[in-house]
This record gives sequence, C-alpha cells and structure tokens, in this order.
Amino acid sequence: MVQLPWRRLAVLAAGLGLGLGAWLVMRLVAPAASPLVLDLVAVMPLACCGFLAFALDQRGIEDLVWILVSSAIATLGAAMTIQDPKQAGVLFGFDSLVLIVVGVYNLAKAAHWRWVGLAPGNWAIGVGLVAILALYSLYYVATSHDLMFGDFMYRRAEAIILASILDQGQLVVVLRLFVNSMKEEYSLLPALAPGLVLAATSPLSRAWYQGAVIVLYAAPAYAALGILARDLAQRAGPRRQAAISRSSILALAIAAAFAAYPTGMAVVARGMPDIGGLVFVVAAARLSDRLARILALPPGHDARVGALVRRVSLALALCLFGMSLFRRWYAFAAVGILAMLALEAALLAVRRGVGFRWREAISAAALGGLILLALGAPILIDWLHDPRTHDYAAIYAAYRKEPSVVVADIFEWYGAALLVAAVCCALFLGFFSRDRRLLRLTCGSCLIATFLFLRIQSPAVHHVYLLTPAFAASIGAVLLLLFERWKFGALAALAGLAIFTLTPAISSWAPPGLAPTAGQPPAPRTDLAELRRLKGWIDAHAAPDHRYCVLGSSYTINDALVEELWQLDPKGSPLVEDEMSRTDVGMAHVDTRDGPPVEKLKECALMLVGDPVQTHLVPAYQQNVIVPASEMLAGVGIGANYRRTGEAFALEKGVKLVVFERIRPLGDEDIAALQARWRDAREKNAGLRGTSSD
Repeated sequence: MVQLPWRRLAVLAAGLGLGLGAWLVMRLVAPAASPLVLDLVAVMPLACCGFLAFALDQRGIEDLVWILVSSAIATLGAAMTIQDPKQAGVLFGFDSLVLIVVGVYNLAKAAHWRWVGLAPGNWAIGVGLVAILALYSLYYVATSHDLMFGDFMYRRAEAIILASILDQGQLVVVLRLFVNSMKEEYSLLPALAPGLVLAATSPLSRAWYQGAVIVLYAAPAYAALGILARDLAQRAGPRRQAAISRSSILALAIAAAFAAYPTGMAVVARGMPDIGGLVFVVAAARLSDRLARILALPPGHDARVGALVRRVSLALALCLFGMSLFRRWYAFAAVGILAMLALEAALLAVRRGVGFRWREAISAAALGGLILLALGAPILIDWLHDPRTHDYAAIYAAYRKEPSVVVADIFEWYGAALLVAAVCCALFLGFFSRDRRLLRLTCGSCLIATFLFLRIQSPAVHHVYLLTPAFAASIGAVLLLLFERWKFGALAALAGLAIFTLTPAISSWAPPGLAPTAGQPPAPRTDLAELRRLKGWIDAHAAPDHRYCVLGSSYTINDALVEELWQLDPKGSPLVEDEMSRTDVGMAHVDTRDGPPVEKLKECALMLVGDPVQTHLVPAYQQNVIVPASEMLAGVGIGANYRRTGEAFALEKGVKLVVFERIRPLGDEDIAALQARWRDAREKNAGLRGTSSD
C-alpha cells in the first residue's frame, strides 16, 4: 500500500487547487457552458494529480511536488484576478509557451545536450538532401511558372509580416502575436522560422522563403521518414544489424521516402510548410514505441524506469501538442497515436496481469494528460467560449466531395499502384518482423487519423501527410531489407520507383490514377499575360476610396488570387499600411464558414465577376458566391446598382472576368434583401448543414 507522506498529500492538494482554478476560469470564459462540462474540466487535473500522488515513485514525487503546487497557486491566483475572457486566453497562452520552453530545456539537459545523428556521414546526407530538394523545387517552380495563391501564399504572407515586425525590432509584438495565434486554426508556429530568415535576408524574397522551408521543414521531414523506415526495417531484418545503421542505409531510406511521395515536395515547392509536422508525427510514434517497450520491461530498476517513463511522457506530450499547433489537422494524428498507444498498453496489461508495470503506466497517463491539459489550455478556453465556431463537421461540410472524386484525387497524389505496393510492404513487414509494435503504432495511427479527418472533410493535397508515415516508411523499409540481401536489386528498385513517380514515363501511357502525377510540374497557366493586364488595370482604377471586389471562388479566379497578383511586380508587396489604405474588399466564399454575403459589398465601387459563376466546392454550400454573382451577371438585385464597363479579362478554362462599375450605392436594405435571397436559395437545397451566421 502506498504511504501518504506530506509530499504526496501536497500533490493531492495541488490537484484540488488546479481543479478549482480551472473551474473558475472556465466559468468566466464560458458562462453558458453546461455544468457537466465545467465539472469535467475541473475533475481532469484533480484526477491526474490524484493518480500521480499514488503512482509516482519517491523521486518522481520529489521532482514534481513543487512544480504542481506552484502551478496550482498560479492558476488560483489567475482565476481570482482575471476579469476579461480574452485576458484569460492570452495569460494561459503565455503559460503554455513557458511550459514548452521549460520542458524542452529539461529534456535537453537530461540528455546531456547530446545532438543525435550529427556524425560526418549524416552531415553529408543532410547537405545532399537539401541540395536535391532545392533543385526539385527550382525545377518545379520554373517549369510551372507557379504563382502562390490561397493557403500557399497565406503562410508566406505570415512570414513576410513577421519579418517586417522583426525588422522594426518589435520582438515583444511577435511573441504576443504568436501566443494569440495558438488558439487559432492557423497558428504562427510554421511561419516563425521562415520569418526570422526573411528578416535576416530579404522579406519579400520567395527564394529565401522556399530555402527556409526546405532546410527547416522539408529536409527534416524526409529525414524523419527515413529514420522511421530504418527502424521498421531493423525490426524485420536479421538480428545482427551492424550494416543497417550505416549512413548509406539512412541515405537510401530517405531517398526511398522522397521517391515514394514526391507530391509532398510539390506542396513545399508551391510554398506550403505543412510537411514540417511529419517530424512531430514520426517522433511521437517512436516515443510511443519506446514508452511501450519501457512498460514491457521485467520488474526491477524501478527508480530508473520511473525516471525514463516521466521523461518519455513529457517528450511525447510536447510532440503531440507541437503537431497540433503546427497545423490543427495534425491533431487527428495525435489522437491516432494516443489511441494506438492505449491499445498497446492494454494488450500488454492483459498478457502480463499483475506483473505489468501498473504504477508506471498510470503515472505516464496522468503526467501526459496533465501536461497536455496545461499546454492546450488556451485552445480549450477558446473552444468553450463559443463551441459553435468549432463545429467543423458543419463548417467544412462544403469541402466534402463525392467518394469517387476523393479516390481519384488520392490516386493522383499517391498512385494506385504505389498504394497497393505500400499495403503489400506493410503486410510483408508484419509477417516477418520480430517486433511489430512500431509498425502497428505507425499504420494504426495513420489509418485512425485519416478516418477522423474524412469525417470532417475531403482532403486537399497537403492533408494526405496524415497517411504518409505509414505509406512512405513501409516502402522504404522493404527497400532497406532488399538492400541487405541484394544491393544492386535495391538500387534498381529505387531507380524504378523514382522513374515511376517523378517522371511521365509511366503516367503518360498508363490508365489515369495508376501512377502519381501531382509531383510533376503542371503546365503553366495559359492566362498569365491576361493576369498581368488585370493587375495593371486594378492598379490604374482601384483606390482606397474606390475599392474593387471579386465575385468568384474557383481556382481559375477568386478574390485571394487577384489580391496576390503583387507577385507579378518585382517590387510588389502584400503589406499595406492599414486597413483604410486597402483597395480591395474580401468576399464570403463558403456558407457554412462565412455565412451570408458580406455587408462590405456596400464598399464595392468596382465589381469583378466570374462568368460563368465560379465555385470550387459543393455548389449548394457556396450560395454566398452564386447568388450575388448571378444577380450581377443578370443585372437584377444588387446587379441593378451596377453597369457593365465593357472591360473583361479572358482567363483560362473559358472563364471571363467581367468588370462592373457602381452607378448608385448599395444600402442596408439592399444587403438585407440579398441575404434574404441567399437564405431562400439555401432552403431549396434539402439536407444542408447550418451556418454560424444564419
């Protein structure tokens, strides 16, 4: 029976303080929340501290008691002094940031500040990998004449803004912006490092931005996939593994990951840094495997095992939160990893019975849960304040494509043949591996993450990073096993894989979807000259007191695309002095996300309308584009307040961008009538989910 000296009692008391403080804070920020939800929030830290008080060994109690007590005092103090819900979110955001810094410092200190994997051979691999990825990116952009639009530009614009703030020496402002963004769907974490690079070089340079993303995110991600493939191969290969850990083997594993999924690098070439989240995913999978192996150790050395469990639990919690912060949809991967780890622990407990390390398992779960609760406090505060704004199943209903379209997209990104090959490789590893735990954790968590994501929306090209660890690592691991037995055959297979995925040698004649094509540069837009003319026309005719609007929401034309035509000017910039100096007005695009047509339509002196009406999602969910654009083209409704200027721009795919000029202002009654017609249009489509602005 566990004794309860004062330190364990202090941990219990800290749990009471944390629970009460959490309850008071949540009651302030979410007064309309269900009492059951508030009670649950309060019970979670209390339960975690209670389990820690009984399950931790003496060294663990000594290490954590003052941290928990001081945290409880700080939480209670904040709960009793905070008056503004927004202030609560910012304060707990800073607390979360401090916890991240302290946690990383302690992990590095416990590892004696060792830098793993920086042997001379691995340095050479890193330099070569960066060079190859840079050349690929340069080839992709130069061949496709790629311009960055939408989400691809959004991250670069964030980095440019951060660079401009850093150039002014306003570090505190950057810190505050980052903390505020932690609760948002797009946190500033991916933009921080590129922003620092741009601040030190040229803020508007795409080359420096792309270089930063490649060096800091893409290269580490492919290295992580290579390490995961090597680990999977080690568990399936011969017991003597001296050769499989050489730098040449790691280089082969990384090359296999790149050749298996070039679409991932194509996303990077277009300016999206999301690939960096794979580093957290792979690290979390390997940490989960390590934690399960520690729990499987026989009795003995309890003090050392307890310290290892706490260290791994801290590292795992930081990785899980890091991937969710890097891009919110990586939270599905975090859920998948936790679910598979819980399953592995449960299976181990069933097999071991009373011999299972129950205390270590309970302390790991309690400590990890408490850390994740503390790290995620600003997100939890924001969500409870207005849960409707986070009903993603409704908000992203417009992003759900037909199953046949989703399958066609997946085949374009991965290739049906490679998907089948990846499944066969995973089955092969499962059949021959002596230790299948890491394989189960990797494949199981990826499948769970993919399933959860598809419950919310259909994937875009960057979302399939959720499946990539299982896909690329399985193929890479089998290539490594082949290399152990037949080096020439493995190299030939790698060359064939690269030809299959990186060139049109197969896809040019094979059935559509058999080989991936999204990793190959697309043909340049056929309307680049017309886009240049459009930019010149807007520069000549639009002004802060004579603003333009774009009614269109397709990949051919939309308001973000027109706004980002500054890239066509060598001296162009996305930065504006303030909102009053803008010449454009942002439009609503998705009913379930943006609500009805915006009142800012009253500011539109110039209206640029796609003909035919342009949408890119399920049309029934884009009535806030279809209704006003149709009225403009027909000259009815709000279109009666405008006249055709005779100017039009011929865009690709047969789309025209027609220019209208206002002849009389739109009033409140015009907007109200337009929104009523929008509601009528939505009501004609049965089974639609609601909006946050209905």
